[in-house]
Amino acid sequence: MMTVQHTEAIIGMDPIIYKAAEQGNLRALEKKYDISHLLDEFLTVNKNTILHICISSILVKEKFPATGGTDLASAVKFVEDVLSKCPAFLLKANAEDDTPLHVAARSGHASIVKVLIDCKKSQHQDLENVVATKEMITREMIGMLNKKGDTTLHDAVRHNHIEVVKQLLREVDREFSFGANGAGETPLYLAAERHFPDLVSEILNTFQSPAYDGPLGRTALHAATFSNDAGMTENILERYGRDLCKQTDQKGWTPLHLAAYLGCVEPTKLLLQYGREVAYMKDAEGRTALHIAAHRNQEGVTKEIISMCPDCCEVVDNEGRNALHLAVHSRWPTAALIIQNNLSLWNLLNQADNDGNTPLHHYYNSVGYIKGVLNSPRVDEMVFNKKNQTAFQILRSKRFPTDGDEVQYSALQRKRDEFYKGQKNHWFLFNGRVLETGYDEIEKEKQPEGDEDWQEMEKKKEEMDKAAQVHLVVAALITTVTFAAGITMPGGFIGGDHHPHPGSAVLEKSTAFKAFIITNALALMLSSSAVFIYLFIPFIPSKSFFRQRLCFAQVAFWFLISSMAPMVLAFVTGTYAVLEHSNIAIPTCIICLSFITILVFIFLKLRLYL
Repeated sequence: MMTVQHTEAIIGMDPIIYKAAEQGNLRALEKKYDISHLLDEFLTVNKNTILHICISSILVKEKFPATGGTDLASAVKFVEDVLSKCPAFLLKANAEDDTPLHVAARSGHASIVKVLIDCKKSQHQDLENVVATKEMITREMIGMLNKKGDTTLHDAVRHNHIEVVKQLLREVDREFSFGANGAGETPLYLAAERHFPDLVSEILNTFQSPAYDGPLGRTALHAATFSNDAGMTENILERYGRDLCKQTDQKGWTPLHLAAYLGCVEPTKLLLQYGREVAYMKDAEGRTALHIAAHRNQEGVTKEIISMCPDCCEVVDNEGRNALHLAVHSRWPTAALIIQNNLSLWNLLNQADNDGNTPLHHYYNSVGYIKGVLNSPRVDEMVFNKKNQTAFQILRSKRFPTDGDEVQYSALQRKRDEFYKGQKNHWFLFNGRVLETGYDEIEKEKQPEGDEDWQEMEKKKEEMDKAAQVHLVVAALITTVTFAAGITMPGGFIGGDHHPHPGSAVLEKSTAFKAFIITNALALMLSSSAVFIYLFIPFIPSKSFFRQRLCFAQVAFWFLISSMAPMVLAFVTGTYAVLEHSNIAIPTCIICLSFITILVFIFLKLRLYL
């Protein structure tokens, strides 16, 4: 015998009720129902009441306005009338535990917020004490939490509804603490993170001790610094003082670490003025804010920290690296120049990390280059790390990029050139103190620098040569065709001695013929240029073939591609000049011009890979 399972039937709100609430039309609603006795029947599937629906349906000015809904004045009257007949609607929450006040605060309707709060006040007229009234309103209305842990103040702040926030703050108890929601956000943190300085000021001026916590262990000061807003940062610092500067997040980052990461100069100045000791605080990896600023190449922050805390440069991270070790890893290490050009910090130039690497070792192992970095007589180039390697041996082991990165290629080449220039002991630095004595090692030493990439580079050279041969054939064909077209001339030549210009083109006065001459000449010029470049490429020295040949091959390829369009246009205009009075001229031109559409489509698809 089969068992029949019965599911609970879902009964939604009567569409007449829903439409009346949406339009703020209480009269239409009361024609059929008595709202003072049937509260549970005035609920949607998600437990929204007619107040939720009406407040959500208020029309607002938008670029793309929604249809339906009601105006604010009608909604205010509807809410007032409904609450006067059935006050139970006031605190009735939906399935998400949102009260009508949550919805009004989130939507930014200050007048609705006032009506709802005034209704709550009228229910407690026996409370003559203003403080007691505010405590009651805060506890029972403004401080109520929905399922996300948001109060109405959270919702108003999140959407930057300053008038609603002011309305709520006028009614709250100054000693009430609006804590963090389910995401760990307090109203003050939300205002700072979303860069709402006016709301930050309102909250700080209203509460005696507003909570400032945020997610990831951060505070409102972290958020204000992250927003790079000096005014907001100063307001929070004036309220909480230097202790908040030292509070760290889950990674051990203080607000100064964030300012250093983003290059926020003004917040950096304020944080250091309130507590210089924060510049010496380390994160989980032992890095100070100066380490972060130097590694991120933030020149302004680097200067500020060094000017106010010069000995901060002596602090090393968990790997024994000072700020200069990290600064040289930037692609354009200008922050490294700031550190090395400071006379009092020259002791950092040859300081070794836990692996024995000096800043020069790190610089030669990086991809960046700026003239003058670590190019000082005080830099000891003979320092060996714990692997018995000099800095130049590390530089020599670096491979030239094979992906066409011109910046990285140029940086590596310039470092090598700069090292050799004026270096008298480069053979010792080249070989180091550890000599390879095995047969394989000696044979390897005979090979040119960068030989590790030789096979790969040879393979790419072969691929490039094969592609160049194909391109050369195509370019030669286009050159031949356009040359022949220019000599034969569509329409032929004028013959006989009776004409003042014998041998001239028959169609020389045709506009289409003139366009043919120009486009054909352009195609001939571009394809001939491509042919010349492909013939010239084999004469480029093999030592620098990859950078130079790739560059020339790309130019020739684009010349070749560019010659196809004028070649097709030359055919179209030449054909039209000959068939101008024929009924097949236009269809022929349209068919040929479809090539341009195909060319553009393929280019858009492949441009990311070329």
